[in-house]
Amino acid sequence: MRATIPTSPLLVTPRPRLPSLPARAASRALHAGRRRRTRLRVAAPPSVPAEAEQGEPSTSAPESGEKFSWRDHWYPVSLVEDLDPGRPTPFQLLNRDLVLWKDPKSGEWVALDDRCPHRLAPLSEGRIDETGCLQCSYHGWSFDGSGACTRIPQAAPEGPEARAVRSPRACATKFPTLVSQGLLFVWPDENGWEKAAATKPPMLPKEFDDPAFSTVTIQRDLFYGYDTLMENVSDPSHIEFAHHKVTGRRDRARPLPFKMESSGAWGYSGANSGNPRITATFVAPCYALNKIEIDTKLPIFGDQKWVIWICSFNIPMAPGKTRSIVCSARNFFQFTMPGKAWWQILPRWYEHWTSNLVYDGDMIVLQGQEKIFLAASKESSADVNQQYTKITFTPTQADRFVLAFRNWLKKFGNSQPEWFGNPSQEALPSTVLSKRQMLDRYEQHTLKCSSCKGAYNAFQTLQKVFMGATVLCCATAGIPADVQIRILIAAAAVVSAALAYTFYDLQKNFVFVDYVHADID
Repeated sequence: MRATIPTSPLLVTPRPRLPSLPARAASRALHAGRRRRTRLRVAAPPSVPAEAEQGEPSTSAPESGEKFSWRDHWYPVSLVEDLDPGRPTPFQLLNRDLVLWKDPKSGEWVALDDRCPHRLAPLSEGRIDETGCLQCSYHGWSFDGSGACTRIPQAAPEGPEARAVRSPRACATKFPTLVSQGLLFVWPDENGWEKAAATKPPMLPKEFDDPAFSTVTIQRDLFYGYDTLMENVSDPSHIEFAHHKVTGRRDRARPLPFKMESSGAWGYSGANSGNPRITATFVAPCYALNKIEIDTKLPIFGDQKWVIWICSFNIPMAPGKTRSIVCSARNFFQFTMPGKAWWQILPRWYEHWTSNLVYDGDMIVLQGQEKIFLAASKESSADVNQQYTKITFTPTQADRFVLAFRNWLKKFGNSQPEWFGNPSQEALPSTVLSKRQMLDRYEQHTLKCSSCKGAYNAFQTLQKVFMGATVLCCATAGIPADVQIRILIAAAAVVSAALAYTFYDLQKNFVFVDYVHADID
């Protein structure tokens, strides 16, 4: 992934709608807008830890005492490699429905309000038509990359109906977008184009562009709230227990004396001083960086410094629903990770089996925690963040970052994301979904991952092929007169049946794997 910080020209700007101006004047206005120079801001702390290498930042979030704006930030909505450029993709951001699609004319990713201005049908149910426009599946209205309507099939060729296609009311609302380091970012305010152009997106550390490091990425939609997930990723101490024999071990648990280094409306940062050394940074509103440094000694190779980066974006989709995008990098055991080198043969979908085990290890624990928090909040009619230290007991320094996040959310974040519209008062997903639904990998991940979706379809095809081979071998095993040939065909039937079952059984890793902590010794 590239670590180059994008500048404002990367911003996908809307095509100005100037129907009353001559074409040449409209072109001059467009180019003048592109030449406008603005001072870049970056969503980062005033003094970012050196490891993050985010340049000379100023803060796009106000300092203490001023209001923090949830809508004045870039939000990563998807890994670009997991988006299908040939069809529209729905996404929720801050409780607002968007449609993401790639304009084949400009090659740019576009984010529009997911509703057709005609009769409010979701544009994400449409298609990319023969002209390269996004076509609504309800009545066939089409929209270009600027959101302008290009075709109304029902309109008469002359008169007022013919002019309706040029009406501002026929246009779809467009949001600022940009692509950086393999991530598609959206600015959630359609009126925030100048602010978006002046603000850099959060960046992955420089190690993600270092050939000495191998990287892997994953995204999954989770049915619990933004605050629940952010609290979880702010807590390194849970790894040894919640992810025992996946990424941790219970017998390695120890005190973690974390110390805060800086904090403010931008977020916070801190670290411990042991081995391994863990440095944590939270860049508001949804970016958590964890750097783990391990000093070790190996036979032959001698002293080694192992470095692991776990960078997670925790995007508030809607109340009780959050997208997790995790980008990891490490400089050791690279042969066990996917990569471009010829010796990195492990496929990305196989790495995702392990990553999904990490999600599964937290899933039911966080579901139960969120239920209790919601019940406590309703019982006392008070905000969870204000009474957090009363309803929990956090006596150790290992919980320092958890408390720091809850304090930030209370002090600067108004205790919850600034949702669009009127969030439904219906029960949140974590309070009504079963364990099977909470752990469902297919809807939450496989359908949204190009690697796992492709592998799942391939496994289904191979299962059918070997089932057919089994039937064919069984049907023909008695035909040859030679006994040895009959034995060979029967053996082929057994092997085909075993392979068919193997591919069938492996498919569960893309769909559902039950997770029971008590079963893991």
